[in-house]
Amino acid sequence: MKKIKISELAKIIKGNLIGEDFEIEGINAIPLAKEKELIFVDSLKRVAEAQKAKAKAILCPEGFAIHFPDKSVIEVKDVRVAFARISEIFKKEIEPLWGISSQAFIEEGVKIEEPCAIYPWVYIQKGAVIKKEAVLFPGVFIGAHAEIGENTIIFPNAVIYPYTKIGKNCIVHAGVVIGADGFGFAQEPYEDGYQNIKIYHFGSVKIEDEVEIGANSTIDRAVFGETIIGEGTKIDNLVQVGHNVKVGKQNILVSHTAIGGSAVLEDYVMLAGQVGIAPYSQIGKGAKVAAKSGVVGKIPAGAEVAGIPAIKASIWRKAAVIFAKLPEIYREFKKFLKNQT
Repeated sequence: MKKIKISELAKIIKGNLIGEDFEIEGINAIPLAKEKELIFVDSLKRVAEAQKAKAKAILCPEGFAIHFPDKSVIEVKDVRVAFARISEIFKKEIEPLWGISSQAFIEEGVKIEEPCAIYPWVYIQKGAVIKKEAVLFPGVFIGAHAEIGENTIIFPNAVIYPYTKIGKNCIVHAGVVIGADGFGFAQEPYEDGYQNIKIYHFGSVKIEDEVEIGANSTIDRAVFGETIIGEGTKIDNLVQVGHNVKVGKQNILVSHTAIGGSAVLEDYVMLAGQVGIAPYSQIGKGAKVAAKSGVVGKIPAGAEVAGIPAIKASIWRKAAVIFAKLPEIYREFKKFLKNQT
């Protein structure tokens, strides 16, 4: 069990400790926390619940300590960021089984830097490169000439196609597929209809450092060149990234998002759940797209958009209010027309 003094935590997250200093043994949700666990409060709505909690240590915004005179409080500017830092300290990890299992199948010509952890039933094709401290769990397939960077973890049953390059400190969750062909077909007239002719792909995928890819997400290889996922980008479960897409650094792609081929997302873009991006669309630096939106064309840097097709979010919210009132407006309009005759 990890233990750390609250004063040490305060230094790590650059917070201000108010109250008694003692060791805590973990972090938890407000109703579940024990006396020596830390809870966090990010708004006034949660103050009353936190006041009744068993936990004697609280992380909260600046100025909130006044609400907790009987507890030890760390005040910070950004509770969510501070909590993320603390969660890393208390994260629960199982030490990998370092070494190469005799039950892994490794073709000739594979370069492996040790230490590494290659579990049973991993298959690695010729020409692949596995850098030191990489962890490949059971059922992982690494294609020919693929490269897995230092300290990258690939969870069970992920498929890394040939020529894919994954950087260091990445996390690839279970069931991910990287490097499959994109969805490209030409339609040739045939008898009374047409037939679909496959367009073969010759490119690859490049995943830069510090990227995390959620379970069962898919990233397609480029037709020519590279599909790129930029440094620090975080991809949720069940996300589809099409061929030749360019995703910048520190993007957030939330579950069920689908990005069409050759779209470009600049740095710090955030796509909420179930967003659809049409092929060749361009989303500027720092733009945010609301859930269930459909993007076609260009979104300016820093813009916040919503709707299908996506428009400025503030306009869309007003339009949504009007849409709900359309039946009433229509009735009044019919009355107006009747009175005009």
